[in-house]
Amino acid sequence: MKSPLRLLRRDLVQNHFVTLAFGFVAIWAIGPGVGFAHAEARLHRGDADFRSHDGRVVITSDFPGGRMSQCKQVGADTFAITIAPESDPINDSAWYAFRVQSTHPKQIRLLLHYVNGSHRYEPKVSRDGENWQAATELISSTSNTLEDVELRVDVDRKPLWIAGQELLSTDEVSQWSSDLTRLPYVDRKQIGRSVQGRTMEQLTITESADPDYIFLVARQHPPEVTGAIGMLHFVDTLASQSDLAKRFRSRFAALVVPTVNPDGVHHGHWRCNANGVDLNRDWSHFTQPETQAVREQLLQCRRAGEDRLRLFVDFHSTYDDVFYIPAHNPQIFPADFTKTWFASIQQRFPGYRVNVDDNHNAHRSTSKAWVDRTLGVTAVTYEFGDETDRGMIKQVASGAAEEMMKLLLELPSKRTPKASPAMHSEIRLVSDIEETLQR
Repeated sequence: MKSPLRLLRRDLVQNHFVTLAFGFVAIWAIGPGVGFAHAEARLHRGDADFRSHDGRVVITSDFPGGRMSQCKQVGADTFAITIAPESDPINDSAWYAFRVQSTHPKQIRLLLHYVNGSHRYEPKVSRDGENWQAATELISSTSNTLEDVELRVDVDRKPLWIAGQELLSTDEVSQWSSDLTRLPYVDRKQIGRSVQGRTMEQLTITESADPDYIFLVARQHPPEVTGAIGMLHFVDTLASQSDLAKRFRSRFAALVVPTVNPDGVHHGHWRCNANGVDLNRDWSHFTQPETQAVREQLLQCRRAGEDRLRLFVDFHSTYDDVFYIPAHNPQIFPADFTKTWFASIQQRFPGYRVNVDDNHNAHRSTSKAWVDRTLGVTAVTYEFGDETDRGMIKQVASGAAEEMMKLLLELPSKRTPKASPAMHSEIRLVSDIEETLQR
């Protein structure tokens, strides 16, 4: 099945349509007069609009996913943009997204200043908000602390979007969900509402009247677009017309919450929901409506039978591709599933390094830790790199989904021993320890 999400039909192109002029003009040299020493409360909002003194240049973040806290003109064609987070302190995942155009063709300087953060996401550009290209060469200089970055951009009457990653809005993902429901074995329901009342959706993909379950979530953290892209390809593979997917759906149901944090995604937050809470640190007290809604669905799976929930996967993004798993739990079910799964992915893609951190955030209130500790079910945080090639994301995510289906179909319906053929492979822990895995 071809993904209906247009954004995912196109890989990021490495050439750039923005003409660049390089020059090292240090952003931090503009001095304290720009007034960025401290983050004021009013800077925390997004949806900022700005027009130059002569009215020719317009810069705005007033669109879904936009983030620009303040813009000031500090020279004839130089504009200082403040990027501030929604709360403080906060994880340093500074997100920016704005649109610029000019009544006359010209090159402008954009001086990005991060408040309580630093530059992480390399710029992507788009002329229509849908087709995106990598644009690292827009950067002409950075400060040693990465708190200040200068972009040199050619602008004209046609709008130019500049963002840390491709924009992937809640509306686009909802349209993808809606298109999937045209398939007879895909249903969609509302499981709750966000702080600001946005709908939280869950897909159920199955052809079984009495299935076992896997549970998939994404977008707890708004800027982590590559994780969301990986999730979309993963789910598309489960919903495909392949013989493997059909066999999988005849026994299993995939329950998918594609956007756990719709408010944060809409407002271009760095990390949190509308209450300023990091949702992936709320999986102990469950103070937020978003985590409460997902927890209830997980508990419903568990109420269906002790061994019915087989796997939980939470899709995220970080600097490099990696699987995060809890420390070894002898009570977990299915036993040693992750080791076998990761080894099978490594065998399938020998040129791709499967990295595993086997004790990540062990004492924090994350989704995988709660599922492991409370439900006794195998739980994985699946991270894709910020700059991982989008074609590679599609290939590996789809392959990982197929390997997962094969292994789950080998499991017995209850906790009874089952012999499996031996398989040897190597994976690398984040600690660089090589393990030879055998099952």
